[in-house]
Amino acid sequence: MFIKTKQLFNVLAVLMMVAGTACTSTKKVVYLNDLTAADSTTVRYTQNAFEVPIQKNDQLWITVGGSNLNDLPALNSGSGSGSGAGANVGGNGTNAILGFLVEADGKIQLPYIGKVKAEGITRIQLETQLTELFKDYTKNPIVNVRFMNYSFSVLGEVNSPGKYNMVTERTSILEAISLAGDITNLGKSDNVTVIREENGQRTIGKLSLLSKDIFKSPYYFLKTNDVIYVEPVKAKFISRNGVPQYLAIATLGLTLILTIATLRK
Repeated sequence: MFIKTKQLFNVLAVLMMVAGTACTSTKKVVYLNDLTAADSTTVRYTQNAFEVPIQKNDQLWITVGGSNLNDLPALNSGSGSGSGAGANVGGNGTNAILGFLVEADGKIQLPYIGKVKAEGITRIQLETQLTELFKDYTKNPIVNVRFMNYSFSVLGEVNSPGKYNMVTERTSILEAISLAGDITNLGKSDNVTVIREENGQRTIGKLSLLSKDIFKSPYYFLKTNDVIYVEPVKAKFISRNGVPQYLAIATLGLTLILTIATLRK
């Protein structure tokens, strides 16, 4: 009798472990499962075609280089004509990095040059424009522009939700999900929402990480202040492909009943 009771306990323990796995293992999916080598051209085109336009309230890091080193400290000081938009973000009392705010009129205030229209053009276009303008103040100027407030937020069923900063404007939805620790076992990888606000207009994109069509989406590359939301599955007992998992549980229950009946003989 003791042996049968011990056998029954062992069977119950195994079945409970299997049942737990059946209920929570909903992430048995493969990202981009329809992607082939023939699709590489589409991927390259998506990357090359993407450029982020500068928007109001963007904070830009701008530095000026050139052949005449004596000119550069003044051009990078944040002083000069106007109020100056330079902001010390170094945290040590020095102007290690100068942030220039894109103001409500879409312009930035630069030393000596004054106000320059930045809204609506890309970072590279602004670099080209400023290079021409700084030719009047230094020899062979080289202008470098970077986004300082380029960030996104990830919410919902990811392992590490939160706000993340990006060092480049070409950060994809896949990289963002990776930074957030990937989607949890209870998240829908085939229905990821991207909330975007540009020029006062809010748009919403739906993406499936399972399909190569993601590369064709305007939401594949993120923009400043995008919010990514990963929706949870409806319940723990609903699988990712929509098939109720109560069938697996019912099967386990039937197995348990048969096992008990066998041990009692």
